[in-house]
Amino acid sequence: MAKDQKLALLQNWLKTVVMTPGHLPQKLGQARHLYALSEMDVVANEGKASVYTRLNVYSSGYLMRLLDCMYADYPISKKFMGDEVFDSFAKAYLLYHPSTSFTLYDLGKAFPLFLAKTKPQGMVGDDQQLQDFMDLPVALTKLERARQEAIRAPGTEDDTQRDQGINIQDILFNIVKVSVPACLQLLELEFSMIRFFTAVYRGEDYELPSPQKTFLAVSRKNYKVTMTELTETQYILLTVCQTEDNLYDAITTTASLCKVSASILLADVYLWIPLFQKNGLVAWS
Repeated sequence: MAKDQKLALLQNWLKTVVMTPGHLPQKLGQARHLYALSEMDVVANEGKASVYTRLNVYSSGYLMRLLDCMYADYPISKKFMGDEVFDSFAKAYLLYHPSTSFTLYDLGKAFPLFLAKTKPQGMVGDDQQLQDFMDLPVALTKLERARQEAIRAPGTEDDTQRDQGINIQDILFNIVKVSVPACLQLLELEFSMIRFFTAVYRGEDYELPSPQKTFLAVSRKNYKVTMTELTETQYILLTVCQTEDNLYDAITTTASLCKVSASILLADVYLWIPLFQKNGLVAWS
């Protein structure tokens, strides 16, 4: 075997030992199956530390680095759930969702969905309050992920257009163009989250929010992340604005979806514009 081929074989063997899910014996078994090499063929059995101890440094160290990424992405969820509970879910998540992307930013993307699928079902005594409590971490991780995406996505900081009012006649005559920044994240949650999220973040006393369908916009304005609670109609309008580029058309489409008068909605939108601009939800031209 050529020298470069042997090196590639050893590199792939170690990569398998490090990245394969499971405990070290399972990892070594997988590497042995794929490359016909055992740990004794690869690692010199010398020194005070055993072969297994030395390999475990690499294997467990890789998992710890991935956990560090989860801690960085979901610090508020970790704070709320506690280290032990968060670690148990995060390790299980990493087992079923190993890193496959060139960037570790993608690592925790599916964590909210994983929590939703693995939450306990059919609580003892059908305690609805306890069942609702199991849904809260899902909503919290969805909000944290949305904030991360709002931070990283292109925002409006380089937009030379200054916030300014628009004339309602301009909307009627179809000359107002609307766009939403890439950093805008629209969420439909089962809890009202802003006050709760802020209290946990600041380490303040808090009450658990009561279950209620809530619509939320997460965006960025002047490098600052914003969170805005929306009505369902506002949520639908902003969703429509992601595909419509004309404000009047977006309003008429939303009015049809919500079964409301387009003229009444037009008046409402005119009142919403300052809030939308202030929190970086839309841009006009």
